[in-house]
Amino acid sequence: MTSDSDNFLEKSFQQFQRFVRQSGPAAAAAYTLLASVLLLALLGYLLDYYFNASPIFLIFGLGLGLVIGFYELAKIIFKK
Repeated sequence: MTSDSDNFLEKSFQQFQRFVRQSGPAAAAAYTLLASVLLLALLGYLLDYYFNASPIFLIFGLGLGLVIGFYELAKIIFKK
């Protein structure tokens, strides 16, 4: 015997699963953007420290991380 509350709960879980499946690519793109910026900024910082070149490599790393991250984001958003 299924009651109305059990049926409602089952439909709610199915809807939640659908939302999670649909949001997967957007979440992956957001994580890619964050990871590319952080990783390349860290690499730029370490290169600045190694070569004693103040903010040059850090700025280059941040810029390259933003370009790569937004490229991946655009690939996901404008995919058809």
